[in-house]
Formats: sequence, structure tokens, C-alpha cells
Amino acid sequence: MTTTASFLPSSYEGERDPSHFVPELSRRARGFATWAMIKHLGRDGIAAMVERHCRVARAMAERLRPEQGIAVLNDVVLNQFLVRFGTTCPDDEADRLTQRTIERIQADGVCFCGGAIWRRRKVMRVSVISWLTDELAGNVAADAMITAWRAVRGE
Repeated sequence: MTTTASFLPSSYEGERDPSHFVPELSRRARGFATWAMIKHLGRDGIAAMVERHCRVARAMAERLRPEQGIAVLNDVVLNQFLVRFGTTCPDDEADRLTQRTIERIQADGVCFCGGAIWRRRKVMRVSVISWLTDELAGNVAADAMITAWRAVRGE
């Protein structure tokens, strides 16, 4: 009953890996949070939030695209997209630059994006999902990603 994916962190020896215990990688009563969200926001509120997340993801991708050395790897039709850094470099170097940029973004603490492997190459996985995320937060996050990339590129 193990689930693996490049974006899921590895568990270390002696650490509890939730995928060994339940198929959906979570604790009991997962449905409670869903019920609470439906009760609080209602159908229209949830629809508006999903639409906002998709709109913010598209705007973030558009903010990143013109930056030299950054590639958005997919059409942004939902709330998620993939980014690769160092696109003018050889693949192994771009992998290293992508990893370093992800680490820098996480260390800066403005937003959080994780890494993943796509087509055997390192990428950054962006998922716009927080109920607090709006257009301003998306702009701040995209700017933080560009700032981190420029810092890594200048090292």
C-alpha cells in the first residue's frame, strides 16, 4: 500500500510514512474538512475560489514566461503549472539550477513551491490552492520566484 511520486517527500528510516497505512495519504476524518468548506463557502463560494485559483495560476505563469532562462512547461488551464530554470543551459546544469532556485524560494519564505521530476528532468511544481491566494499574492509569489532565479543565476 505504498504511493510514490517525485513531488512527495521521501520518508527517512524510523519516520512514519502515511502511504504505508492508508491509500489516500491522510489521517482519518478527511471528509470533515471538505464538509466544513462546503458548509462555510457553499457551491458558489467554492466555484469562485476555484476560478480565482485558475486565474491566479495563469497570471503567475504569464509573469514568469518573459524572464530569460525560465520556461513554463505546460498550458495553464487549471491551478497548477510546471517551471524549469536554466533553460538555455545543458539539461544537467538546468536540473541543478532548477533545484537551487527551488531551495532559494523555500529559504526566502515568501511562498512555497516544491520540486518534481517531469520527463526525467527536474522541475518546480506550482499549485495555487490556498483560500487566501488572490491576484496580489500571486504577483508577490511570481516576483519572489523571479528574484530567487536571478539570485541563483548570479551565483
